[in-house]
Amino acid sequence: MRRAGFTLLELVIVLSITAIGLTFAGVAFAAYFQRVSAERAAQVFAQDLTLARDWAMRSREPVVIRFFEGGLWYQVEAQTSVTEVTRRRFGVNADIDLTGVTLDMTGDSVVFDQRGVADLSGAGGPLGVATFSSGAVSYTVSFNSMGASKIDRI
Repeated sequence: MRRAGFTLLELVIVLSITAIGLTFAGVAFAAYFQRVSAERAAQVFAQDLTLARDWAMRSREPVVIRFFEGGLWYQVEAQTSVTEVTRRRFGVNADIDLTGVTLDMTGDSVVFDQRGVADLSGAGGPLGVATFSSGAVSYTVSFNSMGASKIDRI
């Protein structure tokens, strides 16, 4: 008389195959989430460039974007009235999980004057560049003095 069911060996094989599949899926999802985090941070910064420029023109006062690279955050602030327009924090316990934030300019700040024109004299070329990294994935935001930006994956 033969009983219906699975042997212990069959169950071990099925569980092993399932574990291997889940491991591959976990690695794929981790890489996906790193890419999405870095890309999202770059998009948010590009929007904040536009916000800073608009705020400077509307309020008729200089607006500065200050990077605090060691703390993984930046702040957009109206200089004359010392009004904080926005603040973005990155990292493990923040909205967007990043491992690196860099502004490739002298002084780590961008200032839009009351006409909405940024001073890019501290940049290494005609464009300012900010880099957002999550693990092995990095995105750069290249921007001009009018706040127009372009996002590229490195």
